[in-house]
Amino acid sequence: MTAIIDAPRRGPRFESITSDLVDRIRRNEFPSGTALPSATALAAEYGVARGTIRHALELLEERHAMLTRNGVRWIVHEPAHPHSFSVLRSFAQWAIATGHRPSGRTVSTERGRASRAEATELGIRYRDPVLRCVRVRSLDDRPVMVERTTYLRRLADVIESLPADVPSVTQILADDHGVILAHAEHRISAVAASGADGELLGVSRGSALLRVRRAARSLDGQAFEYSEDRYLADSIEISVVNSK
Repeated sequence: MTAIIDAPRRGPRFESITSDLVDRIRRNEFPSGTALPSATALAAEYGVARGTIRHALELLEERHAMLTRNGVRWIVHEPAHPHSFSVLRSFAQWAIATGHRPSGRTVSTERGRASRAEATELGIRYRDPVLRCVRVRSLDDRPVMVERTTYLRRLADVIESLPADVPSVTQILADDHGVILAHAEHRISAVAASGADGELLGVSRGSALLRVRRAARSLDGQAFEYSEDRYLADSIEISVVNSK
């Protein structure tokens, strides 16, 4: 009788291929919803046997939950990133805490007059001067959120002077201007992507987005910004911790 012993499924080669594929998925080389190259193609690319690739893909599915199998193809499904509102953090702070690289791009800034909703949220009068800013936020170079923020007039010059790719406006306000985020109320709902949302996030109009509306206050209790953030539905998982 010949004993058949399965080779170990965990090993340096499996680990290195899996790690490389994780990095490539996070760089958006293989976007969420698309199929990976075939096992034959990947085996040729990495210079290994197809069985090695198969085990590496299974490890990627088990450990990182980044793939689902559809017949003989592996479909990329980057997992949502848990975002706990029990800890008050900016987008950049949350991204770094979860092991990701945040970035941002300012699309537009515009001075205007406060709407009734903005005035209520910011504690100012209707049609008082404000600054509106639209930014696209990314995780590991993948656009995941459109951020539309209304700032008090006293912060307009500061915001307009920042470079378009500043990683965190919140951090700049805290470090350089003493405006420290101390309190925020979040209201969460589901919305369909507008045409502008779709263009900025690279999705179709009507795609599912998670909307988070937030009024942020500084240490003195003064509201200094009101924002509506729209996340890709597959990019974030909301975590709320309650205690009695």
